[in-house]
Amino acid sequence: MPVSCFGKSFIQSFRRIFQEKPPDKPDDNQSDDCSPSAGLPVVTQVAPQQAEDPWLRAEWQLKQNETTNKILTASVEILEIHFGLNVQTHGITGRELCGFLDTKTRELEEKKWVVRFGGHKLGVEEQLTRAFQNILMVKDVYNTAASASPPAAIACAGVTIGLLFVVQAFEQHECLLQGIDLTSALIPRLHAMEDIYAHSDKSSSIHLEEKFKENLLSLYSKILEFQTRALCYLYKHTISRVFRDMFKQDAWDGLLKDIERLEHSAQSFTSLIRDADIRQKLVEIQDSVNQNQIWKLSSDRDERMKNLFYRLYTCPYRDRKDRNDKRVPGTCDWFTSHDQFHNWEQSNHSSLLWVSADPGCGKSVLTKYLVDEFLPNPTRTVCYFFFKDDFADQKCASNAFAAILRQLFMAQPHLLSDFVLRKLDTDGDKFIQSFSDLWDILMTIATGQNVGEIICVLDALDECQHDDRMQLIKAVRDFYSTDIKRHNLKFLITSRPYDHIRRGFHNLEARLPTIHLSGEGEVEVEKISSEIDLVIEKRVREIGAQRGLKSNELKSLQRQLTSVPNRTYLWVSLTMNVIEKDLIGTTDGDIRDVIHPVPQDVNKAYNRILNRSPNPEKAKRLLHIITAAKRPLSLGEASVALAFSAGSHDSIDDIYDHIETDDKRIQTAIRDLCGLFLVVVDSNVYFLHQTAKEFLLQNNSAKIVDSQSGEWEHSLLPETSHRILAEACTLYLTQNITQGPFCTFLDYAAHNWVFHFRAASIQSKDPVVKQGLILCEPGSKIYETWSKMFEAPDFIYLRNQSSIVIASYLGLAAVVHRLLEIRKVDLDSKNFIRKRPLSWATLLGHEAVVKLLLDSGKVDVNSKDSDGQTPLSRAARFGREAVVKLLLDSGKVDVDSKNYYDQTPLSCAARFGHEAVVKLLLDSGKVDVNSKDSDGQTPLSWATLLGHEAVVKLLLDSGKVDVNSKDSDGQTPLSCAARFGHGAVVKLLLDSGKVDVNSKDSDGETPLSCAARFGHEAVVKLLLDSGKVDVSPKNSDG
Repeated sequence: MPVSCFGKSFIQSFRRIFQEKPPDKPDDNQSDDCSPSAGLPVVTQVAPQQAEDPWLRAEWQLKQNETTNKILTASVEILEIHFGLNVQTHGITGRELCGFLDTKTRELEEKKWVVRFGGHKLGVEEQLTRAFQNILMVKDVYNTAASASPPAAIACAGVTIGLLFVVQAFEQHECLLQGIDLTSALIPRLHAMEDIYAHSDKSSSIHLEEKFKENLLSLYSKILEFQTRALCYLYKHTISRVFRDMFKQDAWDGLLKDIERLEHSAQSFTSLIRDADIRQKLVEIQDSVNQNQIWKLSSDRDERMKNLFYRLYTCPYRDRKDRNDKRVPGTCDWFTSHDQFHNWEQSNHSSLLWVSADPGCGKSVLTKYLVDEFLPNPTRTVCYFFFKDDFADQKCASNAFAAILRQLFMAQPHLLSDFVLRKLDTDGDKFIQSFSDLWDILMTIATGQNVGEIICVLDALDECQHDDRMQLIKAVRDFYSTDIKRHNLKFLITSRPYDHIRRGFHNLEARLPTIHLSGEGEVEVEKISSEIDLVIEKRVREIGAQRGLKSNELKSLQRQLTSVPNRTYLWVSLTMNVIEKDLIGTTDGDIRDVIHPVPQDVNKAYNRILNRSPNPEKAKRLLHIITAAKRPLSLGEASVALAFSAGSHDSIDDIYDHIETDDKRIQTAIRDLCGLFLVVVDSNVYFLHQTAKEFLLQNNSAKIVDSQSGEWEHSLLPETSHRILAEACTLYLTQNITQGPFCTFLDYAAHNWVFHFRAASIQSKDPVVKQGLILCEPGSKIYETWSKMFEAPDFIYLRNQSSIVIASYLGLAAVVHRLLEIRKVDLDSKNFIRKRPLSWATLLGHEAVVKLLLDSGKVDVNSKDSDGQTPLSRAARFGREAVVKLLLDSGKVDVDSKNYYDQTPLSCAARFGHEAVVKLLLDSGKVDVNSKDSDGQTPLSWATLLGHEAVVKLLLDSGKVDVNSKDSDGQTPLSCAARFGHGAVVKLLLDSGKVDVNSKDSDGETPLSCAARFGHEAVVKLLLDSGKVDVSPKNSDG
């Protein structure tokens, strides 16, 4: 039966319901008949005459029967206890009901729109989407209603919860779907019948009128009975066991037949009036609602689409693409003429092409050409993203796919479903920031019908941040490991030829040998070199035209440049700019002088540029600042940072005198100091190329080269770079500059001084610590200025705290050390959430601060905060391995301390899957591995429930866990794993040989019945293959 739940007239009827006044409280008058719904008295005999709301009269009628009264009471109890919805007494406010539906609709959004019937699937996406959309629309009515009568609220909540459980593929879905469909469609029709009959000029008898009202009342009662019975059944209330006959298939069928019979009877009464009148009334109601809501939905959808496009615009992806040069005609042909590219482009199904090439070989120029010119055609949609290490927002995988979806929806608006808009409404920025959610939406679109070819181009994957890159590679790998021939989603990904990227695609390379087109192969390198010669020829002609060079001079210049081996596009750009700058005369000697010292590779070109700086010390300081900056600095910010980092000024006024505020002058000064090494784009300062930053940085694998190779290569130690910026930020903030031309640095300094301070590994005797102490002094104007701009979780709770609490939270070990040395500090000081310095340091993983506090001997290592968490509990909960080790090594911690929920540190670590922390706690030999929390959950229960396979293995290997321990619902670890489909965990438990495979929970469910009920086929097979399960168990419902 198709699901058309929540028709639009349904909304209007709800509006009418909520505007009616509740009646006086009826007299209690219980019926002796205990059969379900049997012998319900008619309204003219017992229903209160004051009640105008048919729902209230229906409720009163149900209360006259002992059985239905108990079911009604139970449904109210379910809504209150399990869903926090109190519908008793005089009802609830419309806003309360709206808030409840808000929560439930968020849950509905997360479910798959497929309902299983037996072994078959019934796709009901469109119907359920309409039902869900109407729930959202109804919320507008609830927001404006002063109150909702209890039975009306039960009906609303019952339908919503019923829909939620149906989507979750619970039992009895066929009857529930039919009931939801039938009852929701009936309400507006009943309203029309009652309204027309009441106001018609009828000649029928009073007896006939009373019969009609009696019929309608019975129908309302049956609808309410259905909803209350469904609530009790779905939530397995004990009432469903007491009156188990009411919850069998025959009883559901009988109730639905009663509703259909009563509806038919109501139609018979209204046939005494012209049928055309009823139809016309229904049409008028429907048209009125439709016209208003179609207009509202249309305008509202437009606004929601605009909001989505705005939210998806997480960075200026087009501008960043266009920073790359256009290709020189004749270049990029090595790629577009390659057979592997042809096979990928011309494939009629999903395919992947990974293109790798060495730095400076023109990958981004190639990608820009493909996106702008080569790939687009009317039959395909091309989306792109250029990763870039310069920008925090351009290193993020979620931003990449936000940009891709934005381009896709703008190119094909019909692909933008209401589900996506609702997802944005409910989750907001969390949705946009979730790579998994964005990827799932792309997969849903790409694997749909009549979508057409979609091409996603990702440039410079190696510049995506590490964790995001690994997540992205895994998602791509998983997609192309499936049946790709049914869809046409293509990815083209460029990167450097790094091993970690190659390893990520390794399994696909073995399965799809055409995946990798290497630009570093001998044949490709030769073709790229030939194309680079075209660029050299073009640039030489441009220089010749500017300088008036003769033909033979041009040929000489071009010949010498093309004779350099291993030339790259980047090398050409650097070298030609140097030649253009240095070439003063036009004689043969002038040309030879400028060509002779031409650097043979990029690094030599970099050295040559920087060695020409008129002020190497100042240039190096500027490069330190640009290297360590957490985001690109504006010209004004760079100017202020450079002045405040000098360290040689006599006074603050002297510093101010050295700050340039004119952007053009700052840009000229930067060019004079660092030449082409730094570039300015949109008033922000960047390195010319990613390789320029790599050239400067000293890392574990790079050693300082000798003087013959130049003084700049690998000359910047990251800690020194961060110290220079930490000094500039802290000194600036201590001046409390909030106005004037120098306040441009305030935002950057306030947000990032802590980051640079920690990254610099500053020691307690460093002069910078003095500035850190000033900044951590609560109550001062300086503290108020920067702290209100600082963004960090829970930082708001530190207002008016002591310096030691603030420094411990921020992880400023040098400041904490100095405070312990020079002041009498209270290490047990805490704020209103009872977090002490040690609690904050362990929570946030500040290992050095934890060690200092422990070494002071003045801290209570087992102090509890407002949640009953000790420092060890907090560290275990957040996986702070090094901190946990420090606490355990102190020998003073209570390893089995319990929090507010009676969870031990081991339970916390197991619950959140922190394998290393679990191992440390087990290795201590002091933990109770079978400790139970307030819900009866052990560490093993939590690990199996959430599918943490490695943690489960550690616990089983300890040989101390009770594998058959039951929680408060009677579920064992095996039951939990089976219920949630964690096949690998189920296998581990079965392999232990100790589990009771037929254990029953409080509902009589076994692991096998749980796995079967929730459709986990792989788990069912594992259990059956064990040869130990009872294949025909019965639960408490039989």
